[in-house]
Amino acid sequence: MSIRSKLSSLRDYLTPINNTSNFTTTGEISPDEFVIAGDYLVYKFPTWEWSSAPSKLQKSYLPPDKQYLITKHVPSHERAYTYLGIDATLDESEEELEDGWVKSHKISESAKSSDSIDDAKPSEIQDNDHNDNNDIDDLIDETAELELAEDEFEDLSKGNHSSLRKYDLYITYSTSYRVPKLYLVGFSSSGIPLLPKQMFEDISSDYRDRTATIEKLPTSFNTTSVSIHPCKHASVMRVLMEHAKQSQLKRKLKDRDEDDESEDVKPKDEDEDDELGVRADQYLIIFLKFIASVTPGIEYDYTMEVL
Repeated sequence: MSIRSKLSSLRDYLTPINNTSNFTTTGEISPDEFVIAGDYLVYKFPTWEWSSAPSKLQKSYLPPDKQYLITKHVPSHERAYTYLGIDATLDESEEELEDGWVKSHKISESAKSSDSIDDAKPSEIQDNDHNDNNDIDDLIDETAELELAEDEFEDLSKGNHSSLRKYDLYITYSTSYRVPKLYLVGFSSSGIPLLPKQMFEDISSDYRDRTATIEKLPTSFNTTSVSIHPCKHASVMRVLMEHAKQSQLKRKLKDRDEDDESEDVKPKDEDEDDELGVRADQYLIIFLKFIASVTPGIEYDYTMEVL
């Protein structure tokens, strides 16, 4: 376990519990709101469930039977770099931001398959770039390198070349950051635990090696996991919740316009706009929408028209 991980655990241990509700302004939630949001997630998505923890690992500020949320055996068929052409490795083209977050400037062509080159018409290839031959050669080289890198991480000991992986996802509560925290524990298609470097393949390059951390799973003994560090969760959640509020407002204004055009005009409630926004019980739905961008290939339940 890294020094950063140990310091994070110590910080959680020393931070006093704060049950003040201010999630709409800060993006943070209290332990009570975490339980409320967890209940809503389990109700809407039965693949998620509450679970207890060994007595020595239980947190007194959470109910004994609601120590963390878990969903098991979640499939992942493709690695993260196959989504949106994100390159498999970090390099000089990526800018490190505050607190270890990364802004990627590189959108690689490596996600394109060699089949797309074979199927393209010569005239179309020529129109794309004046240096088409060099570009195609570079593209083929990049694709070959990525395929080789992926093969190196496959479980060769039992001849398993399947791209299917399965993950157990855990959501706990961080007292120091007052937000949920996600842990990943991965397995090959044959049930062999994945190494951290293999699990990192399923994390977007914007977060890998910067906010993704190797840690011992805090809900059990001697289980290695990869966690998504929660240092920026609150600020991201605040932005996402504001976007959700604006979307609700646009829909409401559209409905009002349609009502005004109809014969039966409904009276306008001046207090309606005050009710817009994300409720505390919807918090984890928004949280998992954000996590989906961190782990784009892991196919867990997280999205619905609830907002």
